[in-house]
Amino acid sequence: MPRIGDTRTKILEVAEAEFARKAMQARTCRRSRAGRRAEDGALLLLRLEAELYTDVLGTILESFDRCIAAAVETSGPPERQLEELVARVNDLLAERPNYARILLRVFVDHGPSEMARVLPTVTRMVDRVLRFFQRGVDDGAFRRLSSRHILQSVFGMMIFHYAAPSYSARMVGVDDVFTRPVSPGGATR
Repeated sequence: MPRIGDTRTKILEVAEAEFARKAMQARTCRRSRAGRRAEDGALLLLRLEAELYTDVLGTILESFDRCIAAAVETSGPPERQLEELVARVNDLLAERPNYARILLRVFVDHGPSEMARVLPTVTRMVDRVLRFFQRGVDDGAFRRLSSRHILQSVFGMMIFHYAAPSYSARMVGVDDVFTRPVSPGGATR
């Protein structure tokens, strides 16, 4: 008999793939009933879909939070921690490309109405990164810039790259944006 945790994990994985495939917009979960009479069953399904979407989003954000913590809450110079942060986020997005597609929709559509459930994780992640950036500024490793703009710009660039690989590939004139081109001497560039 499968364990409950294993079943829940599998349900979330399948839902993640489906939400990413459809590039599900958060507002899809909040369809209006104006002008039509919805059956109780349909409303229940919409509520369940919204809850499942929020659970998937929570799983994604927890993964990012662990990734960020592992990189910036270690000893070492800020420059090295930044390299580690970028590498870890890049690896996470490469391993879980659905994450970027779902997060991009959340950013564009302002998140699901159940966003309050995941806000503590978002707040913890943002606080970690902002504290890290401030330590780097205080140590003289980073320029004094708007930490909030840096945060949004860097994560936005990384997420867009994975959320829209076909667009990115066409934009730079390659077939696959994730494949490194090989130079005539055989080295990757």
